[in-house]
Amino acid sequence: MTDAQLSPSSADASAATLDPVTLAVIQNGLQQVCNEMDVAFSRAAFSPVISETYDRSDGIYHRDDGALIAQGEDGLPVFVGTMQDCTGAVIQRARSVVPGDVFIVNDPYMGGTHLMDVKFVKPFFYRGELFCWLANTGHWPDIGGAVPGGFSASATESEQEGLRLPPVKLYKAGVLDEEILSIILSNIRIADQRIGDIKAQAAALTVGERRLTGMLDRYGRDTVDGAIVELRRRAAQQMRAKIAPIPDGTYEGEAIVDSDGVVDEPLYIRLTMTKRGDELSFDFSRSSPPCEGPMNSVIATTRSSSTWR
Repeated sequence: MTDAQLSPSSADASAATLDPVTLAVIQNGLQQVCNEMDVAFSRAAFSPVISETYDRSDGIYHRDDGALIAQGEDGLPVFVGTMQDCTGAVIQRARSVVPGDVFIVNDPYMGGTHLMDVKFVKPFFYRGELFCWLANTGHWPDIGGAVPGGFSASATESEQEGLRLPPVKLYKAGVLDEEILSIILSNIRIADQRIGDIKAQAAALTVGERRLTGMLDRYGRDTVDGAIVELRRRAAQQMRAKIAPIPDGTYEGEAIVDSDGVVDEPLYIRLTMTKRGDELSFDFSRSSPPCEGPMNSVIATTRSSSTWR
């Protein structure tokens, strides 16, 4: 874990002058924005896996590096973490963005999980300037591939599990790109049902956009920016305070998976965790090498399941 990167000096100055009450109000306000995105997504989604089992998550991410700013209370934690990497991948590849753009991506090697977990990433502009990114993840019941639902126990390549999407603009300046949509729908089963999830996912980001605009109108960009800087600083401070009482040393753990579904041999997940002062390091190098079957964990999922960077 590293200390939070700080924003420009104007935000630093605002952070230094924030009173505790305003900071707490903004912190809860940012979380409430994400909560409302969660509710909008769940209520509007067509698929029960999203609307009833809440296999989804929403969050606010930093404009420069995609790091987490706020998350919904009811979102899956692993998604909240992986969306940092996913948003970072969008930032690296986006040549230009305008209000209303929405990127779609599910590539496991660009911050994804399995292919059915589809991410939407939207730049949020305030008074003409990029302020942050809004992102969410929803589990689609099908994304193509060899078997319905995408869970192929015998798959040996990602392409066998379904359609793999790098960051592409599904919405351009608020307009759904019918050509990109047709490519997606032509590669999945029960395509007519997926449009309900697509529009629900995009609508949730629009709700977040409206609520965040209202917050910035009320408190001002510099104040909210300063609060974000301070909240990230305090989050790192609190995490280090939790780590510090743990006795220094090396800790080891092991878990076993029976097989990868293709090769009938056990897979070992071996972790060596080293504690020094207020820092933890995680070493998985003693684990089994990448397997032939569909049981591998990409770096984004591994990070998200271990610790915040």
